[in-house]
Formats: sequence, C-alpha cells, structure tokens
Amino acid sequence: MNTSFNWIKDLVPGMENVTDEEYRDAMTLSGTKVECFEKLDKNLEKIVVGKILSVEQHPDADKLVVCQLDVGEESPVQIVTGAPNIKVGTSGQMVPVVLAGGKIAAAHGESEIPENGIKIKKGKLRGVESFGMMCGIDELGSSRDIFSDAPEDGIYILSGDLKPGDSAVRALGLDDTVFEYEITNNRVDCYSVLGIAREAAATFKKRWLEFMRRREPVLRR
Repeated sequence: MNTSFNWIKDLVPGMENVTDEEYRDAMTLSGTKVECFEKLDKNLEKIVVGKILSVEQHPDADKLVVCQLDVGEESPVQIVTGAPNIKVGTSGQMVPVVLAGGKIAAAHGESEIPENGIKIKKGKLRGVESFGMMCGIDELGSSRDIFSDAPEDGIYILSGDLKPGDSAVRALGLDDTVFEYEITNNRVDCYSVLGIAREAAATFKKRWLEFMRRREPVLRR
C-alpha cells in the first residue's frame, strides 16, 4: 500500500509541518508500519519554469539550437540544446529549466539514477555559452509511465497557469513523498488512502475529513 504524503496532508489539516521522518516514525510506532519512503524531489535543485523567448540555429552545429528563456528574476538566460522538439523559430513554450548551480536527478537515457544527482554548471557547447539546461522528464527522476504526455526524446512541455520563475518541481507535483506501508490482513480498513489518513489523524491527534461530515443528508420519501 502506497500513499502520497501531500494527499494525507490534504485530508488531515494541521500536518503541514510534519517531516517525512517524523511521519514514518510516528506511524510505525502507532501500528501502521512504514516500510520505506521515496522523496520525488530528491536531488532536484534550482529547477524553475522557463518561457522560451526565441530559438536560433547554433552557428557551428547543425543539431544544436540556442534558446533565450525568461526564467523570472535572472532573465533572460541563454541555453544551448539538441532536443529534437525545440525547433528554430518557435517561442512561448513553458519548460522545466535547471539553472547553473542546480541539480537534476539523472542524465537522459541512463537506466540508473545516481545517488547524489548531477550538478549542472554553466559551460560552452561548440563555442556558445549555456547557462543551464532544459529538462526532459527522465532528468527530473520520473518517467513516461507517470507523465504519459512526455516525449520519448525531448524537453517536457509544461501546461497550466504558470509563469516564468515558478517552481517546476511543484508544477509537476514532484514536491511530494510516497510512503509504502506493510498492511496486515486484519487491517483491511487501511487498504485505501482514506484509511491511512484516518490512522494519521489518530496518530497525530488531528481532525480529519470534515467534508465527509458536511455531506447533505439523504432525504427519504
């Protein structure tokens, strides 16, 4: 049984400041054993929403383009990429951008995720300066199993009401932790997110599911 920590916090108001470790320890001690947890934003640093302003052909490489991006306060930022879905002459797309000095979870196409992620530095690609990197979904530690609209080989295009400089990690819902529980056969009431939320409310002495109590009563004829 797995749950999103954000879902639990939504269902049990007042748990916003509970850390992953505090939740794991308290739930395990109260009888709902947490086997492990995975932070979805592990090794994701300085990753923001960027708006592509322009895309021009690299002067010395047919397969590279030079992009100017609005990333909020540090704008504009120049990034060189070889992603096939970023075409010369296009603009307006919102994309995840890791700024120089930030980190991504993995390199594109690699099957293993490094323990400490990969630090991104400013550099030059065929003589043109690049101050960060636009990200595909695998570089953010996720996959097309979760983000089915992500291209197999290219930059992930964000959608929704976003503006340059917003957290791309939050926009993608990766600012979360997934907990895995060991549920015994006599606790079938915990085979759901609502069941785990009820246990969390009891463990942390919080109220839960007030919206369930506010349902309109069924009128009998």
